[in-house]
Amino acid sequence: MKNEKNRKKNFWENFRFEFVLYINNGRREESDHIICQRLFDVKGFNEEVLSSLELKEVMDEIAGVHNGRYGDMGLIPKFFKEQSKDVCWKLYKPYLVSKNEPGRDIFENEDLFTFEIKLDKKTIAKSVFSGNWFQTDVRYAVNIRKIIPTIIEEIQNTFSQKAYTTTYEGYDLKKVIEEVDFKVD
Repeated sequence: MKNEKNRKKNFWENFRFEFVLYINNGRREESDHIICQRLFDVKGFNEEVLSSLELKEVMDEIAGVHNGRYGDMGLIPKFFKEQSKDVCWKLYKPYLVSKNEPGRDIFENEDLFTFEIKLDKKTIAKSVFSGNWFQTDVRYAVNIRKIIPTIIEEIQNTFSQKAYTTTYEGYDLKKVIEEVDFKVD
């Protein structure tokens, strides 16, 4: 009976990786508004990814707003965009005349989304993007369950490659990033 409890308790220790999506992380009085957090494992993990160009590219593919693979947006912003379109069409009233507020700044109270990838509870990559480009109905009722498998698959595929780009524009990325301790014990 005791071994069974230990086995269940240690089950999550097998998952060294996690991703977390926050909104307004540490920006206001409240802190750590976690939207989604998932633990997972990477078979064939190659530590060279921690100082490679591919790490930056996978962050762009997931939470970037200016990349080419997913149509100028990463997976999460593109998902928010699609949800915003749905909300717009549901609220569309063609015969309603609305008053425009002149000079209104939509970024006055900006909502920032933060996407992190962690290894052994240490943040190894972080990306932040503005949520104010999307409907308030979308950014305050986020549900990314549909894209979680794709996010994990992107990370796993990138982190298990055999070779990585470790030089960029003549710089050795291993030396540029060496002051940050990402080594796995």
